[in-house]
Amino acid sequence: MNINEKLFEHQVNRNLKGIELEKEGEIVEAILLYEANVSECFKGNLPYDRLRIIYNKLKRYEDVIRVLEQAVYVFDTKVNKIRSDRLPKLDKFNDQLEKAKRKCN
Repeated sequence: MNINEKLFEHQVNRNLKGIELEKEGEIVEAILLYEANVSECFKGNLPYDRLRIIYNKLKRYEDVIRVLEQAVYVFDTKVNKIRSDRLPKLDKFNDQLEKAKRKCN
């Protein structure tokens, strides 16, 4: 297993642990795990979607915008060059970002 595969496996495990922590009501701990994946430009949508939902519930709209901007960056520059089937997810992130920006204004 190469370094990229190990990193991806670690990130997937973080996501799974984050889901588990959310179910247990440990939101702060789940946020930390999802944020770690976002900071590493995780190429799957789960941490971005989960953080958007959590931050919306907490009314932390600036964080929603930050996470969605990162998602748009990752899906536009990193993921879609490899997987064009992810274009609909990029469109969804762009739509959610516009809605979040309207909430902040």
